Amino acid sequence: MCPRCIKCNGEHAMRDCSIMEKIIEPTCINCGEKGHLAAWKGWKALPIITKPAVRQNKKTYAQAATVQKKTTPNPEGKLKEVEAEQTTDLSDFKESLQMLRELKTLIQEFLTLLEAVRLCRKAKNKQEKVVIVLNALVSD
Repeated sequence: MCPRCIKCNGEHAMRDCSIMEKIIEPTCINCGEKGHLAAWKGWKALPIITKPAVRQNKKTYAQAATVQKKTTPNPEGKLKEVEAEQTTDLSDFKESLQMLRELKTLIQEFLTLLEAVRLCRKAKNKQEKVVIVLNALVSD
């Protein structure tokens, strides 16, 4: 690809051009219009995008990255209700754990209960299940 002179449209670079003085009425080699050279910044085919002079107020990265806590005062009644719910949930959980511990000790004392549970799956009604469990407890 050969360079083109933007002053005279010759097959040479502009630095090698024979025209050294200022051209009074230049002609563009790209569009053919008179009044500007091909290197003119105001050329219509390649407009320059201008930036706004005033900065737009947007969030910066640091502002978006920080976590801001919303502090809204809670009414005291709602706070007490939440605490009461948490304590009842905790007491229910403790009660369930205690029941599981008792069940574990019961099974450890009466090992035949595990076999009775397996047999209860085959039972057809509640009375048969009760009889199976009682027989397992009595047999120990």
